[in-house]
Amino acid sequence: MNNFSNWILGFSTIVMGLGGLFVAARAGVGLGYYGGLAIFVFAVLFVFMLIRTSMDHEEQLH
Repeated sequence: MNNFSNWILGFSTIVMGLGGLFVAARAGVGLGYYGGLAIFVFAVLFVFMLIRTSMDHEEQLH
């Protein structure tokens, strides 16, 4: 677990993404809806990027 900071960053990004979904659900239509969905999509892509970075780092160590 050399990349503990990636775990913390990933967890906080997941919380942010879930918050975006809650915003989109409460907004209904308009900017709040699309903004919440955009935050969620950004969070998912960012977590995948963190996973890729962690796996690449582990691969370099072995």
